[in-house]
Amino acid sequence: MTNRLGCFRSKLWELSPWFTAAFVALSAGWAGDAIKETLDIWFSGTRGIPSLSGWAYILSFLVSAILLYRQREAFFRPRTRYLKNEIPEKRRHLILFLSNLNTDKGKFNNGVPSGLTLSNDLDADIKRMEVLKDKKPPLYWSWEMPLRGLRHHIGVLQSVTIICSKKSVEQVNWFLDICRRYDSLKDITFFILAKDPTELIPTPSGALGSARGWNFEDFNELSDAMWTLIKGLKRKHDIKESEITIDFTSGQKVNSVVAAAITFNRKIKGQYVQTNPEWEVLGYDAILAMPDTGGLGM
Repeated sequence: MTNRLGCFRSKLWELSPWFTAAFVALSAGWAGDAIKETLDIWFSGTRGIPSLSGWAYILSFLVSAILLYRQREAFFRPRTRYLKNEIPEKRRHLILFLSNLNTDKGKFNNGVPSGLTLSNDLDADIKRMEVLKDKKPPLYWSWEMPLRGLRHHIGVLQSVTIICSKKSVEQVNWFLDICRRYDSLKDITFFILAKDPTELIPTPSGALGSARGWNFEDFNELSDAMWTLIKGLKRKHDIKESEITIDFTSGQKVNSVVAAAITFNRKIKGQYVQTNPEWEVLGYDAILAMPDTGGLGM
């Protein structure tokens, strides 16, 4: 109840400049009529002043115009937001960023780290990974988190879009082969969002070169790619925004910022897989905070 009341108050503060602007527009008409009335009196050769109501209209316009001027920054500046974590609902489509495996510092067999043997049971394999992380030396695998993110949506999930860096795009077929081994993921359709040109590619049969990957540290490049992807999913695959979750666990900090920002004012949700116990999948929704009120002290 308290959270709902806080959100309601924040929404009112956000809309207050628009209410002020609407009142300025209305009072401008009233003030204009009052001024016209005064001019008509003066030009007719008689001396007079606006009626009391006329003065009220003019004063209302002046006060609201000053108030709107002081609130002007609230229209266009980025608004402060809180990210509230919760257990995310299962959704039809998942977008995830794929980190690359550092093959220079570790031994991998088709993407699987040496010391880890995978089965056809995703739950059992994730438990096995937890055991290996407690051993000395611990075994860490960056692709564990995307697999956990996928597992959370099993039962509802129908398709996945993978966004790769210039390095991970050359390894994405390893990741796809790993996903195909699990019965719980076999009916899911996988796409790759490739660059130059930007296009959604169904599971590729061959390797993709580094030029088809994205720069995970280029905000504008990733932002443009995400907007293109979301529009394409809706137009070509009939996937609504309310059916999409973006996993921003993997990759660089910049791509995480882009993934979170793309959910603002939209029905798209974000999720993050904890990289420490309890390894929970957390969902994030953008909550509006109080906007700038132009120095009004509110």
